[in-house]
Amino acid sequence: MNDTDRTADSGQLRLERPLEHPHVLVVTMDRPPVNALSLAQSRRLRATFLGLHQDRDIRCVILTGAGERVFCGGADVRELSERTTQIAIDRSVVFRETFDAIRRAPVPVIAAVNGHAPGAGLVLASCCDIILSVDTALFSLPEIVVGVMGGSRHALRLVPDKVMRFMALTGQRLEASVVERLGGVLRVLPRAELLREAFLLADGIATRSPSAVRLMKEAINLTEDMPLNEGYRVEQLFTTLSATMPDAKEAALAFMEKRQPVWTA
Repeated sequence: MNDTDRTADSGQLRLERPLEHPHVLVVTMDRPPVNALSLAQSRRLRATFLGLHQDRDIRCVILTGAGERVFCGGADVRELSERTTQIAIDRSVVFRETFDAIRRAPVPVIAAVNGHAPGAGLVLASCCDIILSVDTALFSLPEIVVGVMGGSRHALRLVPDKVMRFMALTGQRLEASVVERLGGVLRVLPRAELLREAFLLADGIATRSPSAVRLMKEAINLTEDMPLNEGYRVEQLFTTLSATMPDAKEAALAFMEKRQPVWTA
């Protein structure tokens, strides 16, 4: 998306670049009545987040849902009821690639959870780097109720194992305040403050060195499942790499000269 095309609408996914937040992309799932994740919408999400690798002007993404009730109502149950085994396999590939594209996005992704996040909605949030939530949101793994499975491994990025097992085996919901207390949600907010707080975070990230943020994000993703020593070694290698970049010298000079840094990209 270029500077003259600040808004794009796919019918199910809105992409916006607010003029007052020039380095932030807002991705809004807009599929009434509950923003259920269809196969078509999943493909659009996948393409959007893969496209970030070519757009150096975007420094942070906010992922949210339209409306005041649901962030994403999970996978479209109507599609689930109509699928064959082959369709299910093909569908699982697209969904897996979509979630991976969000998790491996080259820039930080903030989930602004505007409402309930069941199933795939929870998974989408878990793939983001930072989660903010409205105080009325509920997180759940209802797959056992509708005869499917999935989401439990992603839920481990939000809650401990025993809590995940409770959610997956019962289908019961957790309030956003509980997920916050367990460390999965950064902050629970009144609805009127959700996007404002998301933009404050995103704009703050956008002031950091774009190249350093991208390197940091990649290092975090690479080391997430590594043992401590191996992960720390990778971090050290990334530190060596970042120290050779122009922004590293500029950051040190700006700090000593008590001024705002001027980044190369």
